[in-house]
Amino acid sequence: MNNAQFSTNQILKVCQDKLEIEFKSTKEYNGWYMLDGKCVCRITIPKGRKEVPLKTYTCMAKQLKLTTWQFDILLQCTLTRKDMSRLFVV
Repeated sequence: MNNAQFSTNQILKVCQDKLEIEFKSTKEYNGWYMLDGKCVCRITIPKGRKEVPLKTYTCMAKQLKLTTWQFDILLQCTLTRKDMSRLFVV
């Protein structure tokens, strides 16, 4: 688990770039992941530039319906959503 490796701002940027989540800014960043025009899941990211506590990191992964291992891979992968769509064009 790489929760100490990522700050909240880095996680926010990855969710915006790779998952194309649009966030609303209140006390925390709240956004919905949309798939084929339907709301699939919601994620809440705390504000700030701090490291993410283990419990919060696990909670964010579960909100996206991922394991912490899958969430690690999502955050570390350098591909964007557009890059992925180009790979799977038939």
